[in-house]
Amino acid sequence: MSDSSGAPTTVTLRVNRFAPRPERDRGARGGSPFAKKSSPFGGSDAPARRRARGKQWVQEYVLPVRPEDTVLDCLLTIKRTVDPTLAFRYSCGHGMCGSDAVAINGTPTLLCTATISEWAKRPNPLAQANDGFRHTGESAAPSRDADGGASVSANAPATGDLGVIELSPLPGFPVQRDLIADIDPMLDQIRKLKPYLQADGVLATTSEGKVNVFEYLQNPEQLAKYEMLSNCIACSVCEGSCPVYAGGDAFIGPAALIAASRFVNDSRDTATAARLEAIDTADGVAACQSVRACSRQCPRGIDVGEEMWQIVARVKER
Repeated sequence: MSDSSGAPTTVTLRVNRFAPRPERDRGARGGSPFAKKSSPFGGSDAPARRRARGKQWVQEYVLPVRPEDTVLDCLLTIKRTVDPTLAFRYSCGHGMCGSDAVAINGTPTLLCTATISEWAKRPNPLAQANDGFRHTGESAAPSRDADGGASVSANAPATGDLGVIELSPLPGFPVQRDLIADIDPMLDQIRKLKPYLQADGVLATTSEGKVNVFEYLQNPEQLAKYEMLSNCIACSVCEGSCPVYAGGDAFIGPAALIAASRFVNDSRDTATAARLEAIDTADGVAACQSVRACSRQCPRGIDVGEEMWQIVARVKER
């Protein structure tokens, strides 16, 4: 695509990359007699999260784009035509699966819903000139015209340059490679809270007294209490936005609490007391600081901060 002046429209993707160091087999040599066999902060079912070791670097890609293209479109173009080693995760590409969450310009969001026009930011020329790095294709100092004024270098950004987009993996999760974060810790926390309906098993009956299969009837008001919460796709955007969870403190996280709240608010579920008991812990609702950063970028429109406040109130009221 070209702008009104005919210059190509481009964007620069600045990607924080990571290549893990291969694991070494220490079984043959034996370990240090002073090494701890397990983490003091958890048992075998809650291993400590270790920061992966490896090579880290920042790589820039300049691509011709349209403003309405998504960041995922750009990464797919890089993967297919420029650099096949770039690693990132995606699936449906339509904001329904939640698998492509990363930090864009420091904000956790989905690659497939982030457009170039929305996230590209124009670099500050003065800051770029004084950042201590020599940039490819740029002169060390601006050229001067005959009158002594600064002239635009032939390698300066064209009028069609939309700016820079910085990409990094989700904060708060171990990095596996490049933009791929290991979200298993979040999924494990959700599983611990039994994210499935626990009903009483009583069969519904018809007006004639006959069994009407396993049907649990609800009215619209009962459905409305949890319907929005059932839209959660466990994308981990709220977890990466939460300063408590992403900061590394012991916290079960907003995604797990939203999963618990979905069934606490379901009139068909009979395990409300047990669910509230499970999250009434030091690393459960007590760790929430009510910052509400978790609500800012939810791709499904859930007001996570409000729901967190509601579930905390339910725990305190019981």
